[in-house]
Amino acid sequence: MGVKLVGETGRSLSRMSHITSTLVVLGSVAFYFYGPAVTPALHAAAAAECNDLAGGNYRSYRLAWVAGTRPHWLCGNAARPREEPVDLGWMVLPDFMTGAS
Repeated sequence: MGVKLVGETGRSLSRMSHITSTLVVLGSVAFYFYGPAVTPALHAAAAAECNDLAGGNYRSYRLAWVAGTRPHWLCGNAARPREEPVDLGWMVLPDFMTGAS
């Protein structure tokens, strides 16, 4: 009876490729829904943008991440609660990425 020294690698490579692809897709979906809210630079950029919209008073702006079918930032002014909040979009880029100072 012969002994096989090299195992069958075709199935394991295919399985690893499938697992890697699945993890990339799941990671991309998770980042789409929650990435800008949990990434410190993107959250800070949205907070700075919302603060500018509220007149530069850190006490008066309200920033919220809405993770629905179309995730986005909502910025409202606490000093004027009857005004409709401003939609900042999915991602507000930090200054170092836009070249602004």
